Amino acid sequence: MIRPILGAALALSITAMPAFAASIEKFEMSVDIDRTALESVEGANQELTKIRADIHDRCVAEHAQWPFSSDFAVNFCETRTLKSAVKQIDDPNLTAAYQASVSR
Repeated sequence: MIRPILGAALALSITAMPAFAASIEKFEMSVDIDRTALESVEGANQELTKIRADIHDRCVAEHAQWPFSSDFAVNFCETRTLKSAVKQIDDPNLTAAYQASVSR
């Protein structure tokens, strides 16, 4: 009973390795933000939604060649890239909107 479970776990980990390796590579990405929108909480939430969509599209494109484990790689890429983008933009309202979205 243990051998089939170990075999399945090994097969899944081997399949995920290329996607994980690809997802730890860093890439440069530009996002367009409306600084005046960041002055309000509602505007910051809208900008965060727009940034998240841009990052999602880019991460999907970056990991399209890994069909078996791309969901994991895209999720990892999105999480890491969104956190980095919010840190780089360094706006209090955007940071608060991001922290509220990850605490849900």
